[in-house]
Amino acid sequence: MTPYNPSPDIIEVQRGPNPGGLGGAYRTFGATLRGLKTTLGRVVEGPVTLEYPEQKTPVYPRFRGKHKLHRFEDTGLEKCVGCSLCAAACPAECIRVVAAENTPDHQVSAGERYAAVYEINMLRCIFCGYCELACPFDAITMGNDYELSDYTRSDLIFTKEMLLADHPERTPLRREGE
Repeated sequence: MTPYNPSPDIIEVQRGPNPGGLGGAYRTFGATLRGLKTTLGRVVEGPVTLEYPEQKTPVYPRFRGKHKLHRFEDTGLEKCVGCSLCAAACPAECIRVVAAENTPDHQVSAGERYAAVYEINMLRCIFCGYCELACPFDAITMGNDYELSDYTRSDLIFTKEMLLADHPERTPLRREGE
């Protein structure tokens, strides 16, 4: 057998140190010390406790929470024209839109059509924000409300009326001084 002679076009890759031995023990010990440094640095800070219902956890500006449908401020007509682009963009298939035609005596939205049925199943929603990006009229946005728990599954299917309504102010369970 002849020894392997690499051609000049091939670049030899330098490998790291062999595992095990004294060098491996030093690397493992160093990694352990770095981990302990991180842990002990957090212990010095002390515990941080938020009294949940009274003190809300702050959310980031780009947080995607509960959905909201919007109306035009001047006319009060709905911005949603029932185009179903939000439903088409949703990877979880949690949005259902049934469009209907506007009539001169029953004008619901500014377009020719409006969403007669608009439902979002929050149990299936993954809060990706694709519905918000797909809407050409900015009719649907995602707010910062993250308190979406309920006792029954049917209450987590949000209808058009629920999405058009303003978010209710949550009252704390305890008053100050209790």
